[in-house]
Amino acid sequence: MNQNKFTEYLTIRYLAAEIRSMTIIHVLLFTDFMGLYMLFGHSELGFIFNLGLVPVIILNVWSVLYIIAPYRYELSFVLFYGVWGLLTSFVHFLVIQKFLYNIVQFESLGFFYVGLIFYLLSVSSVLVMQHLTLLDNFKIQEGPGTWPKWVAVIPGFSYLFAQFVFTAIQSGDIKSLIFVGALTLVTIYPILAVKLIHQYFFLIKYKEELMVKYPVLGRPKKSRNLENSW
Repeated sequence: MNQNKFTEYLTIRYLAAEIRSMTIIHVLLFTDFMGLYMLFGHSELGFIFNLGLVPVIILNVWSVLYIIAPYRYELSFVLFYGVWGLLTSFVHFLVIQKFLYNIVQFESLGFFYVGLIFYLLSVSSVLVMQHLTLLDNFKIQEGPGTWPKWVAVIPGFSYLFAQFVFTAIQSGDIKSLIFVGALTLVTIYPILAVKLIHQYFFLIKYKEELMVKYPVLGRPKKSRNLENSW
């Protein structure tokens, strides 16, 4: 890894002051409202609500740390953000499957398993691509409008395309297609956030260098303000 990549990947791209609001918005809006709330009600997949409840509980309990003490847990928020992307995108996957099964009236779990495979491929592709871009022997062109930006969203769009195709084959209802497509499109955001899991372990590996760059990392807000006042 060259020095430019090292320095860039050692960068935390949010402010400690933003963590509390980011946590509330991401968990309440994307996880609870667009996830768990939409799993309520009748579903052809009887197990789907209980399956989605577990990751939602994990994220809500874990998020309390960043609401109470966002400055102290600033570094671990990188991991939380990545895991949030993983678990929330999975809950969104369940929501999509619920509505597809209700709309199309599938009689087997075959479609569910196919969708799960595409979802897992999307998540793993983001992590693999994130790792490859850090290797010195994997050269990519940088700058506005270049292809790496498109590569980054291909996994998410492949998942979207798969859902669209399978739904189109089974249903001629354009409104259903639009609904499923919009819901899947939203899921791309948490899928791409999964790459932060990779970054977190990178930051832990080079924590000494990280602390040189961010000497007040992990300190309470009062301690940081006191040091700045000096």
